[in-house]
Amino acid sequence: MIILLAIISIILVSIFYKKTIPAVDGWRKILLISLRSIAIIILLLLLLNPILYFFQSKTRRPAVVILNDISESMQQFGEEQTKSDIFKRLNKDVKNILEKKEYNIINFDFADGINGNTNSTNLSKTFSQVFRKIGSDNIEAIILLSDGWFNDDELEIIENQNIPIYTFNPQFQSDDIDLKISDINHNKTVYRNEITPIEVNITAKNYNGKAKVELLSENKLIKEKEIDLKGKEFLQFTFNISFPNTGFTPISLQISTDSTEINTDNNFFNSAIQVKRDRSKTLLISDILNWDVKFISSAVNQDQHWRSKFLLKKNGLQYAGNDTSLKTEMNEINVLTLINNDKLKFSNNEIKIIDRFVRNGGGLFIIGKPIKELEDILPAVSSDIDQTFKSTFTLTKQSEQFNTFSSIEKKAIKNIPPVSYYYVRSKVEAKILAQFDNNEKNPAILFKNIGNGKILNFAFLDLWKWQLWNSGNSYNNLMHNVFSWLGQTSSERFYASLDKNSYYLGEVIEIALHAYDETLSPITEINAEITITNSDNQIVHQGFMLAENEKYFIKISDLQSGKYKFRISDKVSHSQTEGEFMISQNSPESRDNGINLSLLSYISNKTNGRIIDKASDLEIHRAEKEIFKLRSEIPIYKKWYIITIFLFAFCLELFLRKRWGLL
Repeated sequence: MIILLAIISIILVSIFYKKTIPAVDGWRKILLISLRSIAIIILLLLLLNPILYFFQSKTRRPAVVILNDISESMQQFGEEQTKSDIFKRLNKDVKNILEKKEYNIINFDFADGINGNTNSTNLSKTFSQVFRKIGSDNIEAIILLSDGWFNDDELEIIENQNIPIYTFNPQFQSDDIDLKISDINHNKTVYRNEITPIEVNITAKNYNGKAKVELLSENKLIKEKEIDLKGKEFLQFTFNISFPNTGFTPISLQISTDSTEINTDNNFFNSAIQVKRDRSKTLLISDILNWDVKFISSAVNQDQHWRSKFLLKKNGLQYAGNDTSLKTEMNEINVLTLINNDKLKFSNNEIKIIDRFVRNGGGLFIIGKPIKELEDILPAVSSDIDQTFKSTFTLTKQSEQFNTFSSIEKKAIKNIPPVSYYYVRSKVEAKILAQFDNNEKNPAILFKNIGNGKILNFAFLDLWKWQLWNSGNSYNNLMHNVFSWLGQTSSERFYASLDKNSYYLGEVIEIALHAYDETLSPITEINAEITITNSDNQIVHQGFMLAENEKYFIKISDLQSGKYKFRISDKVSHSQTEGEFMISQNSPESRDNGINLSLLSYISNKTNGRIIDKASDLEIHRAEKEIFKLRSEIPIYKKWYIITIFLFAFCLELFLRKRWGLL
């Protein structure tokens, strides 16, 4: 269509210039016809918007990706050769087969990703990088040349791609003796002088005999044990130890024998335990040894993290019939519980000790009648009525801001029998958390902060009857929550956690921060800044933590071996927390022996591939070449130079016509 219109345009322009006044010679006429024709043809192009199409045929061969594991575990020796040597020969044989079947072969070396750090092997990371580089549309299959020891958290990316993965079992054998501490299990946190079990798992290959296992702390021998591995490939036993000193305590285990081992890197296992000072403690003081004392003590002692001690207060303080002093008994106390049946009194010196304890962050739990000597710091003051009355009570709206009370079911509250209560008056700064079901709606439970401490006042006695009347565990749960809340410092609402205390070289370290306000609700808007220092107090990492699922976290994987400390702080709330961890000089790769057939088989089965013994067993059909046409299009009406040519031709024709007297 365009060509026909162009021809017609040229003919019409030629007729237009056949006779001119004045007459022009031949070359000038041809030039004017050419310029006019070019301008008209371009004008037609702009009006009709034509597109030029070009087609070309291309042939594409399907690709097979070969992944070569170059991690440290591949350097293990077998029969005079390493696993790496065996897989290199497999790589060569597989390439020959694939070339004959006309596949496009793409090779990648991998460890912690493509050409990554050899201290670790991450298959998911490798696959992500491969698919980003070459895509996944044209990959026919993946040949995985690896011993199968991977440090991935999950392998979902492999299943989602729908690409068969072929793995190999090269029948790697080693007759060398190898003893290995495969794993140890223990609590991350223990208490001082408390017996702590450390479970040790030993594996042995090609060894029948005895071996010695040593447990060390700070390079000092704590315990040792001789084990007999005759006829055993696996052995599990336990060290029972206690730690006299508090703090972050590195421990290590090592196994040794008189026989020669080629690989001794897996004879060691490093870890660490945080040793705490002691369990949380509450001191109960009452003027009478009654059922309230008994049931509260029982509820506290049921929690393995708490323990209680009871003192009888008459003229003085007595513990188990022996005289004692408040100053002595207040040592390392988290919560002070005072149960007043109307006769509990304290001296001026004892009042100062209690006042100082609360202002420094301690928890004070008052049950019964408010103590007159302590009314300066209490949330309630006594009325002039000394008599007790009977009533039930209900929680108020203010109690909902405290997790201790908001977690109690309404049904459980209704089951509380009438208690013996005192008339008290609430102070202005106090929060009333419960009221009695009487006409005056007198306060039943009151709360107040003073300094860094917390004061909770139950203006009644005989709550222990709830435990007898209710078949559930509501009473014990309430007491557990009360003591956990009162004994909780502000730092315990802002704390960091790690999944373990000791890591291998190259292993990912994830530190999580948990931040709560005074109502134990998660804080979602803080700027959590973390600083990590090494044993020389040099800063090795500094930055802000990321927020996710009501907590903050950071992942670090590029630290060297050694002991580290971290500090997390928030400039808004002025909260901070600290912690420690250590990184072993050994990498996890040094512990991976042989071929992990179970994981290799799992990967092949999940992707419809196969696990095979040798390259000749690789069954893959001949490559089916794909011939496809590529279409290219040029929208010539959009090109700037077309407009330029039109303007040039149009203007030049006008100029020449004027110059030659045709205008």
